[in-house]
Parts: sequence; structure tokens; C-alpha cells
Amino acid sequence: MRSFSGSLVTILKNVEEQAERLNDLKVVIDGNTFKRIDTKSYPGVAIREMVMNAVCHADYFIRSNIKIEFFPDKVKITSPGGIFDASLDDIMNGVQTYRNPRLVHIFDKLGMIANFGTGIPRTMYSYKDYDVKPEFKVTDNFFIVTLPNVNYLGDQINDQINDQINDIGLEILKAIKQHPGIKVPEIVNILYEVDPSITADKVRNSIKRNLTKYVEHKGSNKTGGYYLIKK
Repeated sequence: MRSFSGSLVTILKNVEEQAERLNDLKVVIDGNTFKRIDTKSYPGVAIREMVMNAVCHADYFIRSNIKIEFFPDKVKITSPGGIFDASLDDIMNGVQTYRNPRLVHIFDKLGMIANFGTGIPRTMYSYKDYDVKPEFKVTDNFFIVTLPNVNYLGDQINDQINDQINDIGLEILKAIKQHPGIKVPEIVNILYEVDPSITADKVRNSIKRNLTKYVEHKGSNKTGGYYLIKK
């Protein structure tokens, strides 16, 4: 477990940097277009907004710390103090309440708060394209936010390839998709515009090392060619 000390501004910056390091990037390749898709485990502004929310609205008279926990499937942010002078539905709809108005004013003047009161709606919006959603739990003494990792169990995504395929491998897959039955010399001709150093041996090695799960050779060595494996 790692803890931070210093001014609130310093702590916030350190927490944001640490959270960004832990916000893994997953690269998948769309099986239909062979385009690379980069997806952060926690989308958009979610972590920053919820950390800022915890700092701004914590009840500092409660002898407890703000806690940010990273798990394989989620981030859990726990801050002392329930919701101040509002309901959870109010907060979800962007209602503004101020437990620590001076602190909010300072962060606002420092340019660290954008559109105050929209943190939770903005966090929910950042998950709009995913099946998993943030969860909020309120008790008398704590406010708990759970942000799901959108990449958890992501290997089950249909029609996607998640391997260490380099750019040349992607171009080979595209060529085979566009020209079923294509031969190595023809692949070389197509890829030459992308990589003038491409050779037949590089193509064969790339297929052998990285693409055997996705392509197959049909026919004889002389007259046959490569096809995508149908799933």
C-alpha cells in the first residue's frame, strides 16, 4: 500500500500520476478491419473526477483517510463523510453541494476543477459505451465509488485479436483478407509501400511466428495461397 503526504495540491498530483501509471492500456485488433483499438482500463476522466470528488467532499473531522484501492477488476475510492445536504439522486443529476466551500474555491482558482458539480455525471458518461457501470454507495460516514475495469475479461470480446502483432503482421492480415488465396510474392508487392525493406522471408517468418492462429495455407507450395481461418 502506498500513501502520500504534503499539501492537498501535491497529494492530488501524486495520486493522479500514480493512478495513470496503474491505468493499463489494452490493445486489441478488430478481427474484421484489423485496425488497432486502444482502450484504457478506466475511461476518460473517471478516476480523476472521483479522486477530486473525494478530496473536495471528504469530512475531515472524521478520523479516517481517503483510500484508493486498485483491484484486477475495479478501482474502489472510499472517502470519509456521507453525502452533504443532498441525496444520491441529487448528486447523480449534478446538484451542487459544498461541504468544504473554501477548498472547492481554491481548487477552482487553481484551475483544477472543471464544471463543478458535474463529476459524477461526467464519470457515468465516460462509461456510456460499456456494459459495466460505476457504482456508488453511501453510508452515514462514508462515500464509496467503485469504477469497473472495462478491460477485465476483455479477452472474450468476439471477433477481436489480442496478440502482440506488429504493424507488418496487421498489413499481412489485411492483404490476405482482401485477396483470399494470395501468395507470398504478392503480399510482398502490397506491403512494399508500407515497408520498402519487406522481403518474402520476413513475410513467411511473420506468418509462422505470429499469425498461425488466424491464417492458413491451402494448396501446394507452388500453386496454393493464404486464407483467413474462419471462426
